[in-house]
Amino acid sequence: MNDQSDVQLLRDYADRRDEVAFCEIVGRYADLVYSAALRQVESSATASDLAQRVFTDLARKADALANAHTETKSLAGWLHRATRYAALNHLRDTRRRHTHERLAMEQLLTNSESSVDWLQLRPALDEALDSLDDEEREALLLRYFKKQNLSAVGLALGVSDDAAQKRVSRAVERLREFFAKRGITVGASGLVVVISANAVQAAPVGLAVTISTAAALVGTGIATTTATAIKTIAMTTLQKTLVTATVAVLAGAGIYEARQAVQLRDQVQTLQQQQAPLAEQIAQLRQSMIDATNRVAGLSDELVSAKKNNPELLKLRGEVGTLRAQLADAGNGKKPSEQPPLATAREYYNRADRHAMNHEYEAQLEDLNKAIELDPNMADAYMERGNLYSMNLPKERGGDEKAVADYSRCLEIKPDDFSARWNRANHYRGAGKADEAIADWTVIIQGDVDFSRQLEGKFKSIAGALVWRGLIYQQNKKDYSKAIADYTAAIQMNPNAEYAHRSRGECYELLGETEKARQDFAIEPKRN
Repeated sequence: MNDQSDVQLLRDYADRRDEVAFCEIVGRYADLVYSAALRQVESSATASDLAQRVFTDLARKADALANAHTETKSLAGWLHRATRYAALNHLRDTRRRHTHERLAMEQLLTNSESSVDWLQLRPALDEALDSLDDEEREALLLRYFKKQNLSAVGLALGVSDDAAQKRVSRAVERLREFFAKRGITVGASGLVVVISANAVQAAPVGLAVTISTAAALVGTGIATTTATAIKTIAMTTLQKTLVTATVAVLAGAGIYEARQAVQLRDQVQTLQQQQAPLAEQIAQLRQSMIDATNRVAGLSDELVSAKKNNPELLKLRGEVGTLRAQLADAGNGKKPSEQPPLATAREYYNRADRHAMNHEYEAQLEDLNKAIELDPNMADAYMERGNLYSMNLPKERGGDEKAVADYSRCLEIKPDDFSARWNRANHYRGAGKADEAIADWTVIIQGDVDFSRQLEGKFKSIAGALVWRGLIYQQNKKDYSKAIADYTAAIQMNPNAEYAHRSRGECYELLGETEKARQDFAIEPKRN
């Protein structure tokens, strides 16, 4: 068998499923494929996985390749090109997923630190400030109300920068405890963010001028006149005459200043009257926004009800999306496809993959649509089109709704598809559908998916799902106990799980368990 050509061996496998022939091909080219993969991904485990994918693809395409190659032609070129495509696909998918998840995670963490409602804090803030001692109140006002740095605060209070920092931190902690006793749970970092953003508002235009003018009038007109009257009692007639003239001059000046104050006050009232219609317009706009929000909520409920009552909806949505795309192309006068027609759905799928490598996304969509048309049960095609809708096409051509529909159709055909389950959970979370996202993460956590293509392995993948479900419990459900349970389970499976310690520390802080929170905040695990 060693003297047979590659194509002869491949034909033996294609015609008779001769496993010995296929093993001979693998033996000839395993080193070449593995080395090509290793040069691109720089990971032995990943290179081994990619090599396995390439030879699996070779077995699947044995018929076509045996007919396309001459008897004397080797498979080296095809295998090298297939390895290149597989490595680029892996790098592309890994980069996209990590970027997408990191951005989403950073947004969640940012929201967690500033989600405190100012309307809850505002009525009790000044009472809380009064509960502080003079030194703490002065430090807090200078730091966050006057927005001075710690050096300036320390200079004003006559203490070192470190002492100023401790005084400010102590004041913030006492404020947090004050609000906690009144049923307002807020972390120290969140409290600082809300106070800094909302506590000090700009005074109305002209108020400072009005105050200054009134103060000057009181200081010069009334005070001076009173003092002069007292001295007049003890003066001679001539002196009284001179003083009377002087008082008249001062009174005239006081009247002039009073008139100016009245004019300024009238100007302020005019401005306030001009602002009144604007306030009414703002109120109307707010009411319109509330009404619109209620209508959207009603439509969302109707949509959920429709989904429950129609099990064929997801399948039909994929077909409707294809028809809409075709209709849009026809309406825009788009030229018919210039790509040569292919025979099978798998060929269209493979060409779509090549288009993706070259960033030819419209051509990729066209081929994926054709693959699905020829084979409505091709799960891989739905998965790739969902990724295309989500990441590469403009919203008017794709979007989250179309992506979720394709992921859902993929899961109907292949319920254990890890990537479709993971991606749909992320889209549900981004759309605020907490229960649906929790359901998908739970399927992964329970191990009811195929982990064979996950380079991180089963345990790290489950740990990642636990962190994401914990974040939904923390952010959307406000169920901090369940969130802590998920973070703890994730840490047990992967001690270096990203964000698990920090997020668990935030939950402990919200529950008032400050010592546990400090321990978690102090841990910075190594990144995988």
